Amino acid sequence: MSKKDAWKGAAIGAGVGILAGAIAGVLLAPKSGKETREDIKKYLSEMKDKIAEKLEKAGDVSKAKYIEISNQVVAGYEASKKITAEEAKKIKKDLADGYVEVKAAIKKAK
Repeated sequence: MSKKDAWKGAAIGAGVGILAGAIAGVLLAPKSGKETREDIKKYLSEMKDKIAEKLEKAGDVSKAKYIEISNQVVAGYEASKKITAEEAKKIKKDLADGYVEVKAAIKKAK
C-alpha cells in the first residue's frame, strides 16, 4: 500500500468518524437507558469502520458510491435488529448529508 493510499484510507475513516460522532450525539441525546445508548454508540463505531473499509476497497468515492455503501452497512444493522428502522433512517440521512465532509477529508489527505 502506498503512502498516498494509506492517507486516503485514514481520511475516509476520519471523515466517516466525524459523521458517526455527530450522528451519535443526535441519536443518543433523547434516548433513555444507558445500555441502549452504549449499544448504539458501539454500532456507530462499527458502521464507521465498515463504511471506511468498503470505500477504500471500492476506490471510488463518488457521492453515489458513498451513499450506496453507507446504506448497505446501515441496512445490515437494521436487518439484524441492532438498530430500529427509525434509527437506520436517521443514520442513512445524516451520512448522506455528510458526504461533503467525507470528500473534503479525502481531498485534504491527497
